[in-house]
Amino acid sequence: MNSLRDGKNGPADSAFRLDGRVCLVTGGTRGIGLAIAREFAGAGARIVLTGRDRDATEAVAAAIRAEGGTAVGLAYDARIPEAVQRLRDELGHAQGALDILVNNAAILKPHYIGKLTSEEFDELFQINVRAPLFLCKSLHDLLKASAAGAVINITAAGGHVPMAGIGAYSATKAAMLNLTRTLAKEWASDGIRVNALTPGSVATDMILPKDPERRERFVAEMSGSNLMKRLADPVEIARAARFLASDAASFITGQVLIVDGGLLA
Repeated sequence: MNSLRDGKNGPADSAFRLDGRVCLVTGGTRGIGLAIAREFAGAGARIVLTGRDRDATEAVAAAIRAEGGTAVGLAYDARIPEAVQRLRDELGHAQGALDILVNNAAILKPHYIGKLTSEEFDELFQINVRAPLFLCKSLHDLLKASAAGAVINITAAGGHVPMAGIGAYSATKAAMLNLTRTLAKEWASDGIRVNALTPGSVATDMILPKDPERRERFVAEMSGSNLMKRLADPVEIARAARFLASDAASFITGQVLIVDGGLLA
C-alpha cells in the first residue's frame, strides 16, 4: 500500500510535490511529453525522458537541468520490440529505481480506414499499444519496489468516441484505456496505481499543420469543437498528469482523467 508522505497537518500543496521520485517519460522531447517532463522536474522529480534520437533527448535533458531540474535522456524507439528491454537495462543502470512511468510516446497516422495499409496498422499498434504494455511489464518490479508506484497512460478522445479519419489510431487508444483498468486491477496489491489521462485538442506539433493557412483553419475548427473554444496548452495537460502522479491522487487508480475543455461533454 502506498504511504502518504505528508501528515494531515502538512502544507496544503505538499501532496502535489514529487521530490526525489524517479519518473520515466516516453516521447519526452516535444509536445505533451516535454511539458510533463518539465512540470515533473519543477515539482522535484528526477526525470528520465526518451526519444528516438539520442542527441535530441540529451539536449532536452540538458535544458531541463539548466532550468534547475534533474534529468537524463535515453534513446528509445518504440517501433522496435527489443527496445523495451534495452530501455529497461539503461534505466536500471542510470537510476536503479522507478516511481512513476508516463507512457506518452505515440504516433497518429491519420487515414480513413479505406486507405489504411496493414503496415500502418501494425506500426500503430506496435508503438501505441504493444510497446507501452510490455514496458509496463518490464518495469513492474521497479514500480513495485517504490513506495509510491504510479503509471499514467496518455490516451486520446478518439479512444472514447469514434472519429472518422483516425480510426486505427483511436482503436489503439481504446485498447490502452482497457489495459489501464486491467493493470490497475492486477497491480493494486503491489501498491502500484495505474490511471489514464485523456487530452483533448492540444497545441502540439503532432496535430498542428505546418502550412500557416491550413494551421489557422485547423485551430479554428478544433477550437470550436469543445466548450472552452480553444486548444489546450501542453502545460495544462502536464499539470493534470502531475496530479495523477502525486500523493494528492493516492486513492485514485483504474480511472481516466479527461482534460479536453469539454470536447466529450
